[in-house]
Amino acid sequence: MDYSGKKPQIVDPKTGEFIEVELFVAVLGASSYCYAEATMSQKGYDFIHSHVRAFEYFGGVSEVLVPDQLKSAVVKSCRYELGIQRSYEEMACHYGTVVITPCSTRFLM
Repeated sequence: MDYSGKKPQIVDPKTGEFIEVELFVAVLGASSYCYAEATMSQKGYDFIHSHVRAFEYFGGVSEVLVPDQLKSAVVKSCRYELGIQRSYEEMACHYGTVVITPCSTRFLM
């Protein structure tokens, strides 16, 4: 789970103004099946709700979530002790999944 580096734009139908948005992307590792959506920000609210919509799209929840180390997911990035955002961790508990970061996956291999 992460946001793309380059921001796409949407057009406001009333004003014709171009508005930069964030592109949330979730990919199932084994199948490469993906979900993407535009959001107004990378803040926790948008990040978590994008996950919920991705779960609905996939028709279920993976056993493990591996977000990149963006601030909406991780408050403390350390090789031995990870700090997951409280609301993100609560969402994971609600859906019966766990969160690991790319840093922590080195120890699982």
